[in-house]
Amino acid sequence: MPSVEFPEASPLVAGAIAVIAGFLILVFPRILNYLVAIYVILVGIGWIAAGSLLPGIVSIGFGIAILVYPAILNYLIGIYLVLVGLWAIIVTGAFGVTLGTLSLIAGIVILIFPAIINYGIAIYLIIIGLLAIANYQGWI
Repeated sequence: MPSVEFPEASPLVAGAIAVIAGFLILVFPRILNYLVAIYVILVGIGWIAAGSLLPGIVSIGFGIAILVYPAILNYLIGIYLVLVGLWAIIVTGAFGVTLGTLSLIAGIVILIFPAIINYGIAIYLIIIGLLAIANYQGWI
């Protein structure tokens, strides 16, 4: 299966998008469903384009489910973050283990305390985005 080659700055772009999405969620909490769903779908498209078919399909499926079933948003996001965290820990390298551990912890916290979804997702996206930017810049 042919894959699309991303430019070297793709982690920088992905990190910037995550930080922006995190701040938008903090500022506009009422549109959380749509922002998270769009973000998850875009992540899925990115994974498929990079050649990771399974996590891409799972991400797109979760994005669509978030749009269709907004009443259970908290649980869908929690389960999604747990799956992404496990995938990152098992499949990726050292930096992926850090991101995977953060995703796993964020997913578990959101599943246990679903009322903090706005702040939890926003803070998670900001931290993940800043870590991706810092890793790209060679700071960590």
